[in-house]
Amino acid sequence: MKPLAGAKSRLWADVTTLEREAVILMLLDHVVRAAVEALGPGSCHVVGGDAVVRDVAKAAGAEWDEEQGTDLNSSVWLAMQAAYSEGCAAAIFLPGDLPVVSARDIMAVSAASESFTRPAAVRAKADGGTNALLVPASCAIEPQLGLQSFALHTHAAQRQGTPLAVVDAPGLAWDVDSPDDLEWARANVAGFRESLYHWHTLVELRARGQGEKDG
Repeated sequence: MKPLAGAKSRLWADVTTLEREAVILMLLDHVVRAAVEALGPGSCHVVGGDAVVRDVAKAAGAEWDEEQGTDLNSSVWLAMQAAYSEGCAAAIFLPGDLPVVSARDIMAVSAASESFTRPAAVRAKADGGTNALLVPASCAIEPQLGLQSFALHTHAAQRQGTPLAVVDAPGLAWDVDSPDDLEWARANVAGFRESLYHWHTLVELRARGQGEKDG
């Protein structure tokens, strides 16, 4: 995660700051809760962000780690290596902006890895990116996240001799990267508007309290 003030600010220039922050925190909360439900307490680590991101992550059941890398890929790779060093058989990357992910989707990725003997991933429908990447410690491939990264991960796994398991998990196929994605979620995701209103209220109260403190 990026610090809240800078997250998605370039792509969402026409969205108000309060709404942008509310969407980011709402989606983070949703993704963390799905991961914890699927994989159990202590399984989910949110990497990076700021104090607000940390507090939301912990409230949803995740651990929070400071970002160690210099960009998304190096930070995810270092976090995966830390998991392996602690004895984890595999590590899975999930972006924090998946509006319809469920525990079932995450468990489908885990099952596709065949007891953590091969990498598994879900392709992002919008841009060919990677919306889930499970990497076993026994056949670790470095993440190459970004546009068209699914093809890069597929080729990296083939070169290593452990073909990538392609997972059909509908809840992992869609993310919220642009204002158009946000409008799609408003129109199509059950409960999205109501949940966003709740998070917008929380963000507004936090901003008001911070303003009073600074004043």
